[in-house]
Amino acid sequence: MRSLPRRTRPLAGATGVWLLALAVLGAPAPVQGQATGQEQATGQATELAPGQAPNALADLRTPAEHSGFARHTSHDEMMAYLAELRAVASDLRLASYGTTWEGRDLPHILFSRPQVSTPAEAHATGKPVVVLGANAHGFNHVVREALLILMRELGTPGTELNDLLDQVIVMVVPSKNPDGLEAGIRFNGRGADLNRDYMTLDQPSMAAYVGQVINLWEPHLFVDGHDGGDVQYGGAHPYHLLYQGPGLAGADPALASLADDDVFPHLNRGLEQAGYRGFYWSRGDADRWYVGGSAPRMGRNYGGLANKLSILFEVAAWPEFAGGVDVALVGLRGILTFARDDGSRLVTTVNEARRETVALGAEARGRIPVEERMEADPVRVSYEVAHPEREGELLRVEDAEILKAPVGTRFRDRPYAYVLPPEADEVVALLLRHRIVVEQLDRPVEVPVQVYTMGAVRWAEGANLQRVALGIEVAEVREVMRTLPRGSWVVPTGQTLGRVVAHLLEPETGDSVYHWGKLTHLLPLAEEGGELPVVKLMTPRGLPLTITDR
Repeated sequence: MRSLPRRTRPLAGATGVWLLALAVLGAPAPVQGQATGQEQATGQATELAPGQAPNALADLRTPAEHSGFARHTSHDEMMAYLAELRAVASDLRLASYGTTWEGRDLPHILFSRPQVSTPAEAHATGKPVVVLGANAHGFNHVVREALLILMRELGTPGTELNDLLDQVIVMVVPSKNPDGLEAGIRFNGRGADLNRDYMTLDQPSMAAYVGQVINLWEPHLFVDGHDGGDVQYGGAHPYHLLYQGPGLAGADPALASLADDDVFPHLNRGLEQAGYRGFYWSRGDADRWYVGGSAPRMGRNYGGLANKLSILFEVAAWPEFAGGVDVALVGLRGILTFARDDGSRLVTTVNEARRETVALGAEARGRIPVEERMEADPVRVSYEVAHPEREGELLRVEDAEILKAPVGTRFRDRPYAYVLPPEADEVVALLLRHRIVVEQLDRPVEVPVQVYTMGAVRWAEGANLQRVALGIEVAEVREVMRTLPRGSWVVPTGQTLGRVVAHLLEPETGDSVYHWGKLTHLLPLAEEGGELPVVKLMTPRGLPLTITDR
């Protein structure tokens, strides 16, 4: 780990508000002239404009900082810290977007100037909307701690981050899994991995995050912060921060290109200025570099399907807690300065992806990748990894391939809409948790549809609390006339979440509702060549429909 500088800065006299904050947080009052936790551990204090006096907000410290990063901030301490931030900062709104299985609040903090209160108000400004989140895995607390510090900078007048609120709207979700945090485990209190729940949204915490944050506020960019995952691959040394954008064939490729061509070079410049290094998640060897997988059940891939620029942050384990917090701070600041400096390009790219998704569905054009694989990207890379034979040395690999180009290998035609039988209540509830538009037939109607017949069925061991996972092979694709009964559910693909709709309702994808057992009770398992229950409307047409929100 690099040597972290220390410096001291005289603190302002303790005001009544500051003393109250210390009492709430259970922390000792700082001694005049003594370095505080963040300065001792990360070597930097909140920077103020020349001549500006420190105030209660700038002097506020987290319990982790007060401990010299000997421990992380607990959930109750975090809530008290956030309340104190809200009490003395004018550019933020503090609210809860839901609760966990165990009843803990899930806070989000909105920074804007002038203040906005709704997604419509936020997008009416024309500014980029950025969500910074962390702690989907309970024992990942490094980026969470960095976000607590970052919020202090965002709320302190005269800081660079506070100044950028004139150009960027920032929402912070510091702790998606406080139950797992308090238990010191990866999973939530029910044993589920929240970073594998983006498609089914079975867990209240993730259903609230996707439904009340990501797909309600529609950020142009969001960060999913993790740490220590590199250990499973032998460590990330010499890299401090690993990152990756959307990595699946079903997303608009312009989103990943923006991350690769613009966001990551911007991040690298900031990291290098701070003495750090960044590269792609997740690992490399003497021949090639491998990135993460393409399953949309994970945050960065779900974000791509949902037409957001979604970025994984994985802070390496080797800098340890204090160093990792500083790395995360540098990376998070880089995200915000990118949104400030290239906000127009960010907004334009994401909005164009959303318009194209709506147009694809409304016109029923294009094809949906239902199977894919990672292939070598046209751009080659150079990197360093631990030497396989000489301990303590690095191996420099030049002009190597990087497997990060998702390529579809099997496709199905995109429909105008999918139609589910009236009995598919569980699937409809899932779609509504995503904020997907679902309509219902008021009366029977005869229409031409495309149907799939069922070929082989594969049962496999399930994941993420699912007992089994189902794989279906489509035997035939038929064009038939069909009378759709009253109460049938119609899900148009001409909506912002149309790519999510297609991945959920096509039976051959890896995260379909069939795979997760949501339609097993409606499958013709005893009938060879029977029709699957979801059919496809292939051409735009008027229908007697009512939008449902139940």
